[in-house]
Amino acid sequence: MYNGLSLDQAPPISAVMRFFLTVPLFGILLSLTVFFHPEAVLTPAHPLSLAVIHMMVLGVITMAMLGALFQMQSVLGGRPIPAASGNALIIHVFLTVGILSLSGAFAFGGAAMFIVAAVFLGSSILYTANLILPLLFGGVTHDTLRGMQLALISLSVTAIFGIVMASSYANSTFSTMHDAIRTSHYSLGLIGWIGTLIIAVAFQVIEMFYVTIPYSLWCKRNVFRVIAASLFLKVVWLFFAFPFVWIFDLTLGALFTGFIITTLKRLQLRKRRVSDVSIWFWYTGIALLYIAIMAYGAYEWGHYKPLLDISLIAFILFALSIILGMIGKIVPFLVWFHLNSNGIMDAPIMSNIIPQSRAKTLFSLFLLTSFSLLGGIFLLELFVVGAIAAAAMFALLFFNLINALKVYRFSLTHGLRFEQI
Repeated sequence: MYNGLSLDQAPPISAVMRFFLTVPLFGILLSLTVFFHPEAVLTPAHPLSLAVIHMMVLGVITMAMLGALFQMQSVLGGRPIPAASGNALIIHVFLTVGILSLSGAFAFGGAAMFIVAAVFLGSSILYTANLILPLLFGGVTHDTLRGMQLALISLSVTAIFGIVMASSYANSTFSTMHDAIRTSHYSLGLIGWIGTLIIAVAFQVIEMFYVTIPYSLWCKRNVFRVIAASLFLKVVWLFFAFPFVWIFDLTLGALFTGFIITTLKRLQLRKRRVSDVSIWFWYTGIALLYIAIMAYGAYEWGHYKPLLDISLIAFILFALSIILGMIGKIVPFLVWFHLNSNGIMDAPIMSNIIPQSRAKTLFSLFLLTSFSLLGGIFLLELFVVGAIAAAAMFALLFFNLINALKVYRFSLTHGLRFEQI
């Protein structure tokens, strides 16, 4: 079950934490935007709506996932990222500048900002792919690593489409292929990058953290092939304007429904029955994914616009739920592991690094955020409540991360080392 795990190859804690620490800052920024401009954010194709979507997908979800990738690639693949600290700094700075530029370009206009965003975002994502993808091929063969390969390739193609679209916005000229490029951009970003990476992570952490029965070999070997084939054919169908493109959405919907069923079965039959807040995030995320799939299917059937909004918001909340649950597991482990690696005998136990009381409060705020944002599609005041809850949630997340780093630095400086006894 743990084939390929190599903790000795783990990158420095700073390489991962710089990404995680930026997540709540972008979360607070987008929450404030929603609070002050709820109606604009809910208006399709409104500049502020596009700004918030990209802050969420890039500034929160992608920022967190890249941080996790730095950790997972080295640990699972057994091939460390070269100069991890320096490369993480470059990618993080370029990504942050790119996200701020793109959000600013949508919110305030200006051709130059779209060009800056295209340069910095494109550079950070393609640099990441060029750095990590070679390490994922030719080494250890692992189902999660295969998913990471597909996810990074999807992210790279998403970035290329994004560069093309940013150039169109900068010049205010849109080709006849703009709709095909935009739909491909969203599909590859949401399903190919976010959805694929979460499934890949689930194959490893569901079994390992919660001591469940393994996912079937057929599932592990074929799920990423189905996603890759469906997304590739969907892009081809879009660019050639072939009919029945919904067939590929139906295939992907069926696949994700299968993922929901198999994951729920494993969580319910888990051998480790200890109460754990992270598992609440998994259950909630799975429920949100189901809502997203059902709402999108109903939209395709009846073309009732609010259903499409529900589907997008539910899918983004699904990803955020998994990310919050995983950060709550990864950060205490990183602090404990790196203190032990530095010979600290009295390193705090993981459950004390982020106390359960604060983890439960974070989960409660996430639930309030989710219910309010989904209900806000029909009642604008609820959307404002969701923005307030989200700002509080991200502020608490930032507090948890900062305090975890304080624990790490204090223990590193004042802790009892093995050589002192």
